[in-house]
Amino acid sequence: MENVDARLRSVNRVGPHSIADLLSRGELRSLADEARQRENLTARIRSLLPEEEAAHLVSAGVDDGGKLTLLMDSSVWAARVRYRADELGAEKLVVRVLPPGDQSGNPGTS
Repeated sequence: MENVDARLRSVNRVGPHSIADLLSRGELRSLADEARQRENLTARIRSLLPEEEAAHLVSAGVDDGGKLTLLMDSSVWAARVRYRADELGAEKLVVRVLPPGDQSGNPGTS
């Protein structure tokens, strides 16, 4: 029983961490940094697109090779954005469409 009590005391000393603490170190920090970078890039790309197209951009990302990938909420808007590679300053542009079941809570979805 003493061993169990000692283990419980050591667990209680560590205690639960806030999400902010968890996101500020280790692997979760790198994920949080990547999410912020993606949010910033998405905002920059939205500012370069016409308002009606920007409203349908779900996310934007750039890979290590410099390829810009845009995730749109419908194929109609994806087709329109595919022609904007030069305006977006992208040498390589890939436009993908978010599957219909994954659109709840995304801006620009109807």
